[in-house]
Amino acid sequence: MARAEVHASEVRTERSPSPAVPGEDKRSEGRTENKDLVLALEQGQHQVLGGAPANVAWHFGQAGGWARLVTRVGDDADGRRAVELLDDLVDTSLVQIDPDRATGEVTIRLDRGEPRFTLHPGRAWEHIACTDAVREAIRDAGVFVYGTLSQRTAAGLAQWQSAAEAAARALRVYDANLRPNDQASHAIGTALAHADVVKLNDREVGQLRDLFGWGDPVARLCAGEVPAGERPRAAGTAPRIVVVTHGAAGSTIHPLDGPALEIAGVHAAPGGDNVGCGDAYLALLLHGMTCGWDLAASGRIASRWAAAVAEVRGATPRFDDERIADLLETA
Repeated sequence: MARAEVHASEVRTERSPSPAVPGEDKRSEGRTENKDLVLALEQGQHQVLGGAPANVAWHFGQAGGWARLVTRVGDDADGRRAVELLDDLVDTSLVQIDPDRATGEVTIRLDRGEPRFTLHPGRAWEHIACTDAVREAIRDAGVFVYGTLSQRTAAGLAQWQSAAEAAARALRVYDANLRPNDQASHAIGTALAHADVVKLNDREVGQLRDLFGWGDPVARLCAGEVPAGERPRAAGTAPRIVVVTHGAAGSTIHPLDGPALEIAGVHAAPGGDNVGCGDAYLALLLHGMTCGWDLAASGRIASRWAAAVAEVRGATPRFDDERIADLLETA
């Protein structure tokens, strides 16, 4: 069984556009929206479990791996429901309960089919603590996955740095998930400096080019470079694996040596959305890597699984066993 430690920057409930006819979901067998994940139904919206690192842990667990989630939720109905849902697939023993702040929430709107996110501030995930139990778990982890959001405050950055230091023996994976016009250069630079694997999409490559003045961000990252002002990576840790996703067009994986691997996109049947597809891709890429598959095979399965997620609404669909076996077919 694949084993990974997933450090999450947030668990959120996500308000997404509802189907045109609520309750009607004509989909093929094995490709279902998990109705148990719908926490509430409002006019024109439905509320589902989400948050990028939680999505990664969800899909990693659904594929047969084991992930422990470090995050913080409120002492409220949404937080309790989120933990209950995650418990099916993820080890939630390190999820923290905040007595004063509500569970995180983000509103999603679709703009020409692409999700646009509005975060609601002052929520529990912004105050994740790197406790002794968290540090001990991360020291034992084979993989440490992190994003950017929780490091935007001085307190959040300090807690994340403590976690990153504990991950000295783990494969450290940075899934940037940058918002458009993101200017948190220090948080992003520090996250890049610690990473052994970096996952970006095409837009984020452009953002790094503008933010750090890098003509070719992918080449710089592959070479193990860090942004100006950041502490150089330890000797012997460069280069990096860099993965760039291109939406429906597939992805490019830049391995430690040899030519780039072009991974073809997989057609997704209409009716879903793109929310969480990149998170699902990363989860299955890491699942393949921890199972000992080569990067090309891992990338193909990641692309296939991400397309299956794109066929449904929301980031955390539940697939039946037959569908999972089909998606994980390596031949």
